[in-house]
Amino acid sequence: MKDNLEVQENEYGQFVGLPLSNPLPICFLAETLYGKHATLQVLSSAILDPNRMQQVWQCVNSEVDLSCWTYLSYAGFESADELRAALENNFNFKNSIHYLVEVNHAIVGWVGLLNQRSADHVIEIGNIYFSYKMKQSTASTEVIYLLLKACFEQGFRRVEWKCDDLNLPSKRAALRFGFQHEGTFRQDRIAKGRNRNTAWFSILDQEWPKLEKAYLAWLNTDNFDLDGQQKIRLKEFMVD
Repeated sequence: MKDNLEVQENEYGQFVGLPLSNPLPICFLAETLYGKHATLQVLSSAILDPNRMQQVWQCVNSEVDLSCWTYLSYAGFESADELRAALENNFNFKNSIHYLVEVNHAIVGWVGLLNQRSADHVIEIGNIYFSYKMKQSTASTEVIYLLLKACFEQGFRRVEWKCDDLNLPSKRAALRFGFQHEGTFRQDRIAKGRNRNTAWFSILDQEWPKLEKAYLAWLNTDNFDLDGQQKIRLKEFMVD
């Protein structure tokens, strides 16, 4: 039986969940995360120097169209100054941590850790902007691996992924990354003046050791040919 389903009986004959070895609140400690293909730099005003701002603005400003913003909470950026203001304010997400994604010495996107519930040891990966320069790339998968690894190593019990139920690419990505679909929250919120049903996914700490082995096997150099194409898909490494 999975740990989250195990129960015990209390003195009143009622079933209750198992006690935790560490029930105290935890807070995510943000630091630079290094991978083979990508580096995640903690977003702050201090690192938004002219060079980095030029790189991230170039990504945003050279997108083919505005479809990359459809399912995010903002509709894109009209100027570099508008983008800087959003970055400096963590896109107005409360209690969030954001990272700039660096690939080949250039900033090509960002990703957030949102809705941290310190008392419950829960955190969410979200507000993901992977520019056209990194979509469906080895780096994008490594970014998710680095975040999951950091969260579980710091003691989080649950990492969430939430998206508009109509955002099919995000739902497919969540499943590919090893998240389990938990259901849909109907009329969960109003997004840009429209109804949004929200799909919920999660990975639990007890599931991470197996998933980490799959990620490491997939990221291994031997899993890619000379053209950088994968030989075995990540999901195949996750199969028992």
